[in-house]
Amino acid sequence: MAVALGFSIFLFARDAGTYIAPKVNLNYQQGFQKAFDLGVYVIVCSLLGARIFYVIENHNQFQNGQWLDAFKIWQGGLVFYGGLFGAIAVAWYWFKVEKWPFSYAFDLVAPYILLGHAIGRVGCFLNGCCYGNVADLHQGIFDWGHGWVFQGGEDQLPHLPTQLWELAGDLALFFLLLWVRRWTIRTPWLTISLYGLTYGLLRYIIEIWRLDRSVHFLVTFRSASQATSAVLIVLSLGAILWAITKNRSDKPSHPI
Repeated sequence: MAVALGFSIFLFARDAGTYIAPKVNLNYQQGFQKAFDLGVYVIVCSLLGARIFYVIENHNQFQNGQWLDAFKIWQGGLVFYGGLFGAIAVAWYWFKVEKWPFSYAFDLVAPYILLGHAIGRVGCFLNGCCYGNVADLHQGIFDWGHGWVFQGGEDQLPHLPTQLWELAGDLALFFLLLWVRRWTIRTPWLTISLYGLTYGLLRYIIEIWRLDRSVHFLVTFRSASQATSAVLIVLSLGAILWAITKNRSDKPSHPI
């Protein structure tokens, strides 16, 4: 997590110094340093949000006088979506106070969220969490008997390595978003909306094969993360349509 957050913040700080600093009357070094100042708040609030989301989703674990365990973050129990929402909330407030352009800053950082998430999934794999259902060996589109399984589950059975699936998906989306950002950055809110749509789809699909603990959310969804992904997909689609429509309406009808 330290590597994931540190590397992503560094890349955003580099872009902030290059592209945002001139817009707010700062030099490169000032913009770079301010982005790292923001990074401190992002780290704290993302961890806090990730823990709150986990406690809400698994509130049954913290009943019968065990509510103090909710503060034991070192024992594990973090949910990415909670961390994402916590980071976005504090970044939004910070951009407002510092008078940084909202849409431009969020569009710049969008690819780096994916990169940080991909690095974080390496930690999930090494820690032995976030794995999938028990693998059906020698069946399906992969030959699960030749290493495409995760052997670190609590039951020591071969499980689908959903951590590595998401790692690969996050990396692919990172490079895709970084490539298209040179064009989408011209339309405010489009890049960050594309992030929400593409990651939401990726996470929704992967949740189908994540370990089913028979605790479904709102009956229809396999988990709170899958339900959150569905909401994110819908909101992102709406934001994309809004951003494109607004950009067209803001353009002058005649060349200047």
